[in-house]
Amino acid sequence: MISRIRGHVLAWNSETQSVELEVGGLTYEVLLPTYSWRALEHRPQELELFTYYHVPERQPTPILIGFTRAVEREFFKKFLRVRGMGPAKAQRALAASISTIAHWIESEDRAALRELPGVGARQADQIIAELRGKVIEEAMLRDEHYAEPFSDPLISQDRAAADAIEALVNLGYARREAEEWVPAAAASEEATTEAILRAVFEQIASET
Repeated sequence: MISRIRGHVLAWNSETQSVELEVGGLTYEVLLPTYSWRALEHRPQELELFTYYHVPERQPTPILIGFTRAVEREFFKKFLRVRGMGPAKAQRALAASISTIAHWIESEDRAALRELPGVGARQADQIIAELRGKVIEEAMLRDEHYAEPFSDPLISQDRAAADAIEALVNLGYARREAEEWVPAAAASEEATTEAILRAVFEQIASET
């Protein structure tokens, strides 16, 4: 397991919200939660990250998710225990500082939690039910204290398109077809994976 990584930054990728690090002649791509991407807006040339290593069940390609503090990685692990919360969803949902999200959980602020990307009313209730009383230390963390969830429309749209392509490939379509259909659908629809897939479905239906 890769628990920490330190190296020279080769690239910052806004589409995947990731950083490429060169370590000992190897290059690792590390995905960043939105608040970490935001906290590293000064784009350092050398970077050390605490990492969470994950191998998806349906697509056995390992991924690394990076954190600037060990306590943030531990919060991420707790977040993953919430029913219906996988690594990819958690990466997007953590758009405010860990201290802020933990404070919302401990104070049962459902309205604030629903502002996080991909978190609806039912998911907010689930987060509070499963984590309240377990994230008090994180609520006291001295971090960047971003109180408002950050959302970059370009990043969101690029990620939604990439997720739509992967969804179509998992459904049995050729990647070439998916990469041909998705850009047109993403340009004409709101930037969500569901909306893009709906547009692609309508396009396929009209051609049959």
